[in-house]
Amino acid sequence: MATKKITQLTSLAQTDVSGANDVLAIVDLSASETKKITAYALVGAGVDGMTATWNNVATNYNGIKINVTDTASGASSNLMDLQVGGSSKFAVSKAGNTSVAGTFAVTSTSAFTGAVTASSSVKSTSASGGIGYGTGAGGTVTQATSKSTGVTLDKICGEITMNNATLNRETAVSFTLTNSAIAATDVVIVNIKSGATVNAYNVGVTAVAAGSCRIQLHNLLAGTDLSEAVVLSFAVIKAVAA
Repeated sequence: MATKKITQLTSLAQTDVSGANDVLAIVDLSASETKKITAYALVGAGVDGMTATWNNVATNYNGIKINVTDTASGASSNLMDLQVGGSSKFAVSKAGNTSVAGTFAVTSTSAFTGAVTASSSVKSTSASGGIGYGTGAGGTVTQATSKSTGVTLDKICGEITMNNATLNRETAVSFTLTNSAIAATDVVIVNIKSGATVNAYNVGVTAVAAGSCRIQLHNLLAGTDLSEAVVLSFAVIKAVAA
């Protein structure tokens, strides 16, 4: 075979590389010998001990970057698939969907801008954090005219300031909360936040429908009419019947 420069050799396309069979020449300094190594072995040795130095604040670095030109590929193609013994443990599909076989631990504050679906339970072990709604999810509305006047607030949670019209002793009044966040199968929780005589009222949701619910406030006192702008807090818990 005639001697050729490396630059004169026939190119081997990426799709034609057999990582387990095709070999490259490599100098083993520990043995002072030129040896062969497969593409898989070479890349594996490099990945196992990759290092980088980032030392310029004006430069935006990437630890790992791959830019795929997807002109044609199977629907189950992955940008990344990390496996142990042939079993996938962490995978990112070409659509950006991520699957984790083990525990996914978030150790700092994180923001999810899309819907999160869990096929198992979602739990909080925080003594004070809990699971709930953040700033922007809630709203406020004030009832006009009377305590039976309906209000509209298209929020998953919030506060309703009721009208201060008189509610007679041992009397209940109801009003409709129109709210596009409520589905017919949801559970709506309501309680008294402020503005009320202690132990004077009972409040609850008497009906739930798509886009609304009925809230009832009951004056429990046997001898006192009350004229108070009671402030109610509510929250919608999303639920299904199937």
